[in-house]
Amino acid sequence: MSFAHVLELDSQTELLDRLGLLTNFGSNLIAINGSIGYGKTWLAQRYLELGASNKNQCLLLCRANHDDVQHRTLILSQLVSDALFNQQDTITDSLERILGNDPCDIAIVIDDAHRLSDILISELWMLVLAAQTNPKWKVNILLFTQTGLLEPVLSRLSYGQEYKPVELDIEVLSEVEARRFFESLVIRYVDDENEKRVRDAFKKVDPVPGDIMALGEMKVEKRIIIRSIVGSPLNIALIVLALLLLAAGGYWWMYNQPTPEEKAQQITGSVEQTAIPTLTEPDNEQYAGELVETPSDTGGRSFDSLQVTDDSDALPPVVTDEVASVGSDDTQQRVVIDSDVVDALLEGAPAPEKRNQLNSDSMESIESELPEQSRASSSLIKVIEANDSDASHRQTESNAPVVKFSFAREELKALSPRAYTLQLAAMTSMSDVQAFLDEHQLSHQVRIYPTTRDGVEWYIITYSDYPTIQAARDAVESLPNSLKSIGPWAKSLGQVQREIERVK
Repeated sequence: MSFAHVLELDSQTELLDRLGLLTNFGSNLIAINGSIGYGKTWLAQRYLELGASNKNQCLLLCRANHDDVQHRTLILSQLVSDALFNQQDTITDSLERILGNDPCDIAIVIDDAHRLSDILISELWMLVLAAQTNPKWKVNILLFTQTGLLEPVLSRLSYGQEYKPVELDIEVLSEVEARRFFESLVIRYVDDENEKRVRDAFKKVDPVPGDIMALGEMKVEKRIIIRSIVGSPLNIALIVLALLLLAAGGYWWMYNQPTPEEKAQQITGSVEQTAIPTLTEPDNEQYAGELVETPSDTGGRSFDSLQVTDDSDALPPVVTDEVASVGSDDTQQRVVIDSDVVDALLEGAPAPEKRNQLNSDSMESIESELPEQSRASSSLIKVIEANDSDASHRQTESNAPVVKFSFAREELKALSPRAYTLQLAAMTSMSDVQAFLDEHQLSHQVRIYPTTRDGVEWYIITYSDYPTIQAARDAVESLPNSLKSIGPWAKSLGQVQREIERVK
């Protein structure tokens, strides 16, 4: 962002001039109120560059996960370098011990000051009161906060006292200023194909810097417009008719499908057709009659003149007493089971009684012939297979890393949307995220949040946070080589927070 363009705005210039006058001629606690997108962060940094260039300055960007001890440490370490102080002491006690009677001109600027605790705000107010009673001290504290969040606390602290905190409000941009801001900082960086869309959106946006700047980051929505349908009732009727015909055809096809019972009957019928038919024995008397009548049917013809057809191939194989076996001794006893018993077993019906009962001597011979070793080996194989399956299952579970991280949605949403972070990786599996953290040893240095893209859930790994995009890019050089090799890149926390809200 070019500072020269923003400083041409009268509302921004007047506010910076008032802050300069208030901080150059005394000690004050000033609360600058403004809603989200009013440019509080930029005004805080711009004041330090223009109005406090000759002061001992401190800039504190409040975070939701910081406590009072961290805030005190950040403030004192910026004001006095290489100083020894007790983090549990108040800021006033620490500065009196460090500075003594030395003169000082201090400017403490705090962004998102509504995240400070009431105890720390009271310490800052007591520091201003101590500076007003000390002629060698000049301390100015600027609290940039959202509108109405610090007013109750400051009212309680200053109740019944002669000095009061100063409150200033950031005004919205006028129509002329908003137009100049949009033309100078937004539309000049938008490509030609999106210019009309951005200009139309500008007409509906509130005249505040944050909302106007967000127009440049809008994504083009892909919309499919079927122009032939609009304004053509005939086409609409044809499409509706086609859909009805398609639905009717689907229902007709579903009703013509055979039921499960019909399918079972078809399968049973096909099996019965492929069964080998059994040959029935002819009646002996009828068969003898046919044999007697055969010579008379020939009409006295010789057997040589008769055409004989060899149909031996169609006959069933000859039944022999020899039994072919593999891996067994020919001297062992065997039991031959009738075919009717086999058919009865296959069909699940009880076999005839005369064929269902086996000779007890044969059963005893079978039991004697079954080796005990084969029974033991069969049971042993089953045990080994079960153990192998359990072992492989346990090995698969042991190879998967244990997920030990947690999501940092609230922590990331609490950060300033104007800040930046480093995105290290994006994965679709929590086990892959844990493996990545274990590989690079990043369990306590990253923030992870879930989001969705095209219906797929992703897990985004981010690293630290930085006030500007240039600071985030410079921080890449300080990362280990293993992280630099994967190409981390600076990402706006505003985009991160929008991706977090997308999950809802």
